[in-house]
Amino acid sequence: WMFGYGTPETIAIVRILFGTLIFINLLMLMNVFEAFFTEKGFVPVAFAERWADGVPRLTVLAGVTDSRITLAVFIITMLGCVGTALGLFTRVSSAIMWLGLTSIHHRTPDLLHSGDTLMRAFALYIMVAPSGAVYSLDWLRKFKRTGDATVPEVSLWPHRLMAIQVAIVYFTTVWHKWGGSTWRDGTATWYTSQLHEFDRFPVPAFVDQQPFVAILTYGTLIVEIMLATTVFYKPLRKISLLLGIGLHLGIEYRFNIPLFAFLMIASYASFYEGFEWRAWVNKWKAKRQAKGQGQESHEPAIST
Repeated sequence: WMFGYGTPETIAIVRILFGTLIFINLLMLMNVFEAFFTEKGFVPVAFAERWADGVPRLTVLAGVTDSRITLAVFIITMLGCVGTALGLFTRVSSAIMWLGLTSIHHRTPDLLHSGDTLMRAFALYIMVAPSGAVYSLDWLRKFKRTGDATVPEVSLWPHRLMAIQVAIVYFTTVWHKWGGSTWRDGTATWYTSQLHEFDRFPVPAFVDQQPFVAILTYGTLIVEIMLATTVFYKPLRKISLLLGIGLHLGIEYRFNIPLFAFLMIASYASFYEGFEWRAWVNKWKAKRQAKGQGQESHEPAIST
């Protein structure tokens, strides 16, 4: 299972989703570029260096105080994201995306949340995986050049690492939460509701009162432990993921944590096999053709 071979559709779907989301994330950071990524802002380079406290970091922005260089890294990284999402020169594009994103995060670490950590991890997996083997411009270029639309089987260990990474995120979350008394006594979500600096949309008053607080507190723990365990058991996978989507959409509605919910939900794609994505795509194409929409497709049919 871990080191077997299979179709690369899952890796391609993850590549498209994370390439797009990382691009959007960097676009959002561009709005606060001067405030957080220049010497004129709140976080000059010297502050970021002190924050690291001598820990070695992989970054192309170490000691860089010229905002023009930092801006260039932003732009190059965003181009890498576009190339990754489109699957154009995928290996090079994904390497640029990963290195640039890692450098930007080390430049101003105070802006980060756990979703940013997941972004870096998935950017690494996308880089080392055969991410452009299908659903990519590289794949289409190969087809036009050779007429061969065959999608070869690939090593699945990067795909498995993605799924295991997500499970570890949820398992360690529950592990740390259970170490706090408020999660054990059923009051934790009341305290998070008092962080009004994160408020987005209003919720009914009863949501912050018992017994609903206890339901949300223990319900969150149950959903998170399911996303670390039962999600790997196919009969329970769908309900586990649907509960996870509901959890994160609820967080997204109430709290302003940029892209966090979308990143977590996007990572759920890694729990499906490549042949399942292929079946859904082929089913969608069959329905489209049955309805007679559009002319005869010139897209290469996936073959093995």
